[in-house]
Amino acid sequence: MMIRINLLKAHEIKKGKGHNLIFQGIILGLLILLAVVFMGYWTLDSQVQNGRKEKEELERQTAASGALQKEIKELKEKKEISQNRLTLIQNLEKERHGPIRLMETLSRILPADQLWLITLKENGPEIRIEGISLSNEILAEYIKRLEASPWINQVDLVQSIQGLYKNVKVKQFTLTAWTKAAVPLGEKK
Repeated sequence: MMIRINLLKAHEIKKGKGHNLIFQGIILGLLILLAVVFMGYWTLDSQVQNGRKEKEELERQTAASGALQKEIKELKEKKEISQNRLTLIQNLEKERHGPIRLMETLSRILPADQLWLITLKENGPEIRIEGISLSNEILAEYIKRLEASPWINQVDLVQSIQGLYKNVKVKQFTLTAWTKAAVPLGEKK
């Protein structure tokens, strides 16, 4: 019987070692699982930190971009205002010389001591001239000279009536003329 007891003890010893190996395997598995969880947490934490840094960088760039867009908008508005001012100055410069040239033309071609201008009204390209002349022939000659001028495009006689001026018979007339800038619609040069 002794052999059996020895066998039982040997079997019990083997049985005890088996429980020990299972326990060690479970602990080793838990340690590996804990290491995997820790590595996953560490990886996720580093990704979250990188995401926060990227978010902060994008917010900083967005803020800088917004300031840049605001500055671009202000510059465009300033450019438009400057362009409008430049256009206005150019138009004023063109118009500044127009009346001077017109008056010079009208006075240069005026027959001396035979035709007098009483009123001159300019409304854009249209000019209305009222005056007196000693005769119809002098008035016709003045109209021809006006039409030949480089600044006048067309001249129309609106009216010519007989009148008295300081006991002298004169022709009171009204003319409409257009500058070279425009011709009334439906009319030819």
